[in-house]
Amino acid sequence: MNPTILEAMKSCNVNREAILKTWKEIVEIESFTHNREGVNAVCDFVRQELEKLGMSTKVYEYDKAGPLLIGECGTGNPDECILLTGHMDTVFKDGFIQDNPFRVEDGKVFGPGVLDMKGGVNLIFYIIKLLKALDYKKPIKVIISGDEEHGHEHSNQGQLMTDESKGCKLAFNMETGIVGNSITVARKGRIACRVATRGKSAHAGANFSDGINAIQEMAHKILSIQALNEKYEEVTFSVGTIKGGTVANAVPDYAEIEIDVRYNDVDMKEDIVEDLRQIAETCKVEGTTGEVFIDGGFPPFSNKINQKAYEFVNGISVKNGFGETEPIHIGGSSDAAFITIAGVPCLCSMGVKGEWNHTNREYALVDSAIERIVLITDAILESENVKSFLD
Repeated sequence: MNPTILEAMKSCNVNREAILKTWKEIVEIESFTHNREGVNAVCDFVRQELEKLGMSTKVYEYDKAGPLLIGECGTGNPDECILLTGHMDTVFKDGFIQDNPFRVEDGKVFGPGVLDMKGGVNLIFYIIKLLKALDYKKPIKVIISGDEEHGHEHSNQGQLMTDESKGCKLAFNMETGIVGNSITVARKGRIACRVATRGKSAHAGANFSDGINAIQEMAHKILSIQALNEKYEEVTFSVGTIKGGTVANAVPDYAEIEIDVRYNDVDMKEDIVEDLRQIAETCKVEGTTGEVFIDGGFPPFSNKINQKAYEFVNGISVKNGFGETEPIHIGGSSDAAFITIAGVPCLCSMGVKGEWNHTNREYALVDSAIERIVLITDAILESENVKSFLD
């Protein structure tokens, strides 16, 4: 590893003990994505840590979502700015930590959001601390979202991330690092949507013929939606939840499904939504109606401008003894998409490494924290020697 960085780590106490301390503190502030108060509490913690490091901060607040936090430091041309991004909300409901506390076992760290992605947010503190110790003075910006896990459904944070990213040189999205030394250079986009059908309720015994069954109509729609998987290449449609009716002896007048759509090409979104609208509004059970609702999602994270940045960071990884990396495209979406929309090369999955996001098995590898701190710190230092990461 870079001896200059290692020496700086010793001088400013960037070590396993310190990293685990703040990691524990941030994980133990539960921040379920639909609990605005919990996410606000994490935002306060992160904001204080950034301000201790000399960053100026600002917060965008929302009535129905967690906040967006911006931190900035450094001087010089804005086009030299390096971005460090992430999110502070998790999928784990309040109280999950009671049975799944923060703990370290056999080199693994457990706890709600320990990997996705409080571990990555925690690394940002130490990267900035090291850069300051090494007298790095160019602009650094931190952007941390408070409602990533439900796709910015109740905020404009995706657009704000694009606006705040414009003109920057390079971005590292501190999302879940992948066991096996891969770096994510592209992700599928996601459309989160619902289809609802309406019929007419009636007693299933006494007045069966007076009812119009909304679930029956929904059954036709589910088959039509799943059949769209045969229409498109590299697009997936998955009906994930279904609900309807009230009791078994009543003809149901309402049914609803939630659908997850993943796609690679932003230009396909309009056609996909139109297909869903046609299915929703074309009814086979007489007397029923249907409607589609687009609830949110993410645009695709494209690799069109990321290759040069990837090759650069791969070289830094080899130089530090971390080995060759692998550029990968994955199906899960992230805020990295909003950064590349701004024209900024971005590498994703740069946080601590681990597995099993969104489950009670979620864990992160302790040793990967130091590795990623060194890798990203060195990459930022060496980026001064690269005029542009755009081809």
